Amino acid sequence: MVNEIRTMLAESKELALENPGKSYDLAVRAYELAEKNGLEIEKGQAYYKMAYACRVMSDYSNGLDYAFKALDIFKENNHIEGIIKARNIIGIIYFYFGDYSSALENFTKALENLEINEDVNLKASILNNIGEIYREAKQYDRAIEYYEDALDISVEYDFSNNISAIYLNLGEVYSINNREDDAIECIRKSYEISKTGRSVIIQAEAETKLGKAMYNRGEYQKSQDYYFSALTKYNKVNNKFYLIELLINMSLLDEVMGNSPINNLQEALNNAVEIGLEPKVSNVYRLFSEYYERNHDYKNALEYYKSYHMKEKELEATNLSKKLEIISIEFDYYREKSKNKKFKVLSEKLKREVDESAIELGKIRDQNAYLVKETLVDELTKLYNRRGIYSMFSKVLGKICDSTCALFIMDIDFFKKYNDSWGHIQGDACLKKISYCLNNLPFENYFAGRFGGEEFLLYMKVESFEEAVEKGEYVRRAVEELKLFYSREEDSRHVTVSLGGKIGVVNMSNLNRIVEEADKELYLAKEQGRNRLSISMIEE
Repeated sequence: MVNEIRTMLAESKELALENPGKSYDLAVRAYELAEKNGLEIEKGQAYYKMAYACRVMSDYSNGLDYAFKALDIFKENNHIEGIIKARNIIGIIYFYFGDYSSALENFTKALENLEINEDVNLKASILNNIGEIYREAKQYDRAIEYYEDALDISVEYDFSNNISAIYLNLGEVYSINNREDDAIECIRKSYEISKTGRSVIIQAEAETKLGKAMYNRGEYQKSQDYYFSALTKYNKVNNKFYLIELLINMSLLDEVMGNSPINNLQEALNNAVEIGLEPKVSNVYRLFSEYYERNHDYKNALEYYKSYHMKEKELEATNLSKKLEIISIEFDYYREKSKNKKFKVLSEKLKREVDESAIELGKIRDQNAYLVKETLVDELTKLYNRRGIYSMFSKVLGKICDSTCALFIMDIDFFKKYNDSWGHIQGDACLKKISYCLNNLPFENYFAGRFGGEEFLLYMKVESFEEAVEKGEYVRRAVEELKLFYSREEDSRHVTVSLGGKIGVVNMSNLNRIVEEADKELYLAKEQGRNRLSISMIEE
């Protein structure tokens, strides 16, 4: 039984960074087996693995709770290695919330325990973590001292991944202090070491930092080469966490090289939203706003600035709420150690504050959801705008989609004639009525958006070419049956639309090409007399 539990815990450790949810589930199962069989050390180790998985998933309050439980078990059984690991992860969680004194206290206690039970790998890791504290506290000389101590141990015992990571940290500090040559030297060392190891992520991170260093020196082509190499590696391992920072850096490079940064910023935003990395979402909103302001597109600049401002408010409330949760857990933990009434009163007060903070956070999130909707929806028609269309595509298609679908570009025939007859106010009313019709078609797995002017884009899942033709004709007839007359003349015709469509497999890599091809089909429909559909299969 002990071997089975240890095997599960070893697998949990292997999966922690790659699949933290599965890692957590394995640790829970290991805990249940250990509890059932009265195996205390294994219970503590399971709690530790649960805490570690929670840390990776950014579930810090539960992570701290499990770490405290692990620490208790290890203390009761005088399991020094377990105490050190529990102290280390407790310190890391405090560090994430800016409680540097509590983090440093736990790291220091862990180092004291290491004097009893020497574990050089753990020691190097904890020294590096202390270096991180001093870096964030802007005490860069102290940070370098701890990094170098961690580096000396890692070099002596040939911990190559540690060495590579520590060199990256040193490079970061040197870069902050404008010691660019020292920074580049450290990053290059990290890069060379990483190439001899198995960690593709460390290699890509080093290339990202080298690309940034080259960018700072004005060596843009070298910067681009490093970025593209890092991009290939991140895509290979599908690591979106590090990819976001790379895409942001690439967007800055795009602009100085005379290219639009929009695509890289949009992909960074999509990834940040998908994995719930809210600080990165906020940063991308800010970069979008600044870009549009530089290019005198003040409407978009204001929209993104509003989104940035609200996201920052949400982050502030979230951080406060999480800090309060952490403190509440800490007080609950110590309250169990001593039945002091003061701890009870403080804990109850903290609970009230957590509840109040959660209410405020809910309000801010509702405001943010409204703002996000505003930036994705066309103000006049209430259909998705271009940004919203591509956001929807990123959700329904992802990187790869094997389902057959139909994509239509639809245009209102002779819309200028309608405007000339009825005026622009009625022209807007016409667009609204057609948009309402498109938004309420009886199709499943479907969405519509305003592509620009009187052009619309329609996407739907279909099973066959015949079904795509049938649905395209349904759309065409539905608009004609609205009976919107072109003019006041008695013999005036109804407003009609033309559609160009493509059917087949659409994914994010071929989307732009398919949209262009659907647009060409639209022109064929117009050349053939309008009020008709032209559609063809997607060619591989």
